[in-house]
Amino acid sequence: MRFDWFQVVSGLKVNVSKSVLVPVGDVPQIEVFAQILGCRTGSFPISYLGLPLGAPSRCVGSWDPIVDRFERRLAGWKKQYLSKGGRVTLIKSTLSSLPTYFISFFQIPSLVAERL
Repeated sequence: MRFDWFQVVSGLKVNVSKSVLVPVGDVPQIEVFAQILGCRTGSFPISYLGLPLGAPSRCVGSWDPIVDRFERRLAGWKKQYLSKGGRVTLIKSTLSSLPTYFISFFQIPSLVAERL
């Protein structure tokens, strides 16, 4: 098999159904490589570990997943009967960590910061 040695040495298993071969620049015969590895091909921009790769970081649209997660969590909390202090505590503890991962890699656009 293609990844037998890797699996034996590392003890990990590659899930080729989740794997995508994304070329950087012009790669001739990319389909042949993907067929050999048993995965599919993709193109930029892609999402890797929750970060958009290949998308302009200053683009407000790149931050949509973070804003959407904020809105989903807040919508769930609006339904709960929490005091104002309880909501503030939840916002500070949970929601503040959502954009931190993104901000550690990209500078946040001012429009997104205002929206959050």
